[in-house]
Amino acid sequence: MTVLGARTTAVMTAEHGESRAAAPLHHAGRMLAVSDAVAALLVVLVAGLVPDAISRLAPAFLFVPMWVVAVCATGDYQLPGHLGARVRRLLVAALVLPTGALLAADVVGYPLSARTVTAVCLASAGLSGMARGVMAAVARSGVRLRGVSHRVVVAGTTDVLPSLLERLESSPSHRFEVVGAGAISTCVDAAREGDADAVILAPDPTLPAPDLQRLCWQLEEAGVAIFVWTGLLSSPVGRTRLDLAEQLPLLHLGAPRRFGPSHLVKHLLDRAVAVVALLVLSPLLLLLALAIRLDSPGPAFFRQTRVGRDDAPFTMWKLRTMTCDAAAVAPDLVALNEASGPLFKIHRDPRITRVGRWLRRTSLDELPQLINVALGHMSLVGPRPALPSEVAAYLPDVRHRLVVRPGITGLWQVSGRSDLSWDDTVHLDQQYVDNWSLLLDARILLRTAGAVLSGRGAY
Repeated sequence: MTVLGARTTAVMTAEHGESRAAAPLHHAGRMLAVSDAVAALLVVLVAGLVPDAISRLAPAFLFVPMWVVAVCATGDYQLPGHLGARVRRLLVAALVLPTGALLAADVVGYPLSARTVTAVCLASAGLSGMARGVMAAVARSGVRLRGVSHRVVVAGTTDVLPSLLERLESSPSHRFEVVGAGAISTCVDAAREGDADAVILAPDPTLPAPDLQRLCWQLEEAGVAIFVWTGLLSSPVGRTRLDLAEQLPLLHLGAPRRFGPSHLVKHLLDRAVAVVALLVLSPLLLLLALAIRLDSPGPAFFRQTRVGRDDAPFTMWKLRTMTCDAAAVAPDLVALNEASGPLFKIHRDPRITRVGRWLRRTSLDELPQLINVALGHMSLVGPRPALPSEVAAYLPDVRHRLVVRPGITGLWQVSGRSDLSWDDTVHLDQQYVDNWSLLLDARILLRTAGAVLSGRGAY
C-alpha cells in the first residue's frame, strides 16, 4: 500500500499541477455530429454531379440531417469506444438508413433508386470514419477530446490496481491518461482533485452493492464518466456482450469461433487452395530446387518434425536454406543465439547459404508447406509451427497455441517475424486463437504480401 500510495500521490500531484494549463476539453460528440454533417453534405454534392443519380438536388440535402440522426441513433455521439467500435456503428447506420430514406422518398414522391441511396450512405460512412480516424490521431497527440480520450482516476483494491495501472500504461491506443489511483471510496474526491472526466472501477467484492450504487450516483452528478473493468486479461473480438436480464448486469463471453462450422469451412478452403496453389506454383518450385542444388551440395528440400494441433507431430516441408551440417554445428553456435525463450535465431547465421538467404528474405522457402496444408497438417494462417524441443519447454498457458493447426503465415509473420520476442510471439498466437475468424484470416493474408515485400524480420 505504501508503494502504491506514493505512486498515486506523485501522479495526482504532477498531473493536477499541469491540469490548469491543459488545453480545453472539447466535446467529441458535437465535433462528430458536425463532421458527419459535412461528410453527408459533400457526398450529396458529389452525387449531384453524377448523371442520373439525383433528379433534384435541393430535396436531396434532407439526407444530411437524416444521416446525422441515423448515426445519433447508434449512440456514437454519447458512447465511448475505440475507432473500430465507432466504425461499426457507422456501418450499422449506413445499412439501416437506406430503407428509411427510400420510404421517405416514396411518401413525398421524390424519385430515388436503392442503388443511389446505398452508395450515398456507404460513402458518408467512409468519410465519417476517416474523420474519426483523424480525431483519434489528434487525441493521441495530446488534445483532450471528451468521449475519445479521458483523464481518469483508477479505483479498486490494492491487489488489482498495480496490474490495471500497468495495462493502462502499456495500452497502444492511449485513450486513458491516469491522473490518480486509490480506493473506490475516495474516487469521487480524487476525480475532482485530479480534474478527471472519468473513473475506472476495478472489481471489489468487499464493497456492498448499495454503496457502489451511491458512488455511481455521485460520479454521475459530478459529470464523471464511469468505466468498470471486468478483470479479464483480454477482450475477444465479437465474443463479448452485455447480458442485462433479471437486473443482474453480466458480461457474457461467447465460445470461440473455432468451435463453430466456420472453422470446418476454413479447413476445407485451406486444403483446396493449397492443392490449386501447388499445381500453379510447381514450375517455380522446380526452378528454386534447381537453384538450391547448384548453390550448395545436398537435397533441395528440408524436412523437419514439428508439432501440430493437439500435440500431433508431423513432417514439415521447406526449401533448404542452410548447409547440410546445420544441425551438427548448432551446439557450437548457442552463444550467438539472439532469440528469447526456447527459440533459436541468429541474425547472420553462418549456416545459411547464398540462395538460402534470398529465399528467407522473400519467404519462398516456405512454399513447400503447401504440401502440409493439402495433407491437413497445417493451415494457410495460424500460429507458428513449433519444434518438439520448444513444446517441451512450454509453460501451461503457452500450450494454448496448440489447439489449432499451425500456419504458413500468421499474426507473428505480419507483425515482425524474427524481430519479435518470444513473449510477443506467444501473445500474438494466443490472440489469434481466441479471436479467430475467416475475416481475420483474410486480413492476415493481405498483410502477408506487404510483410514479404518489405522483408522486415526475415532472416
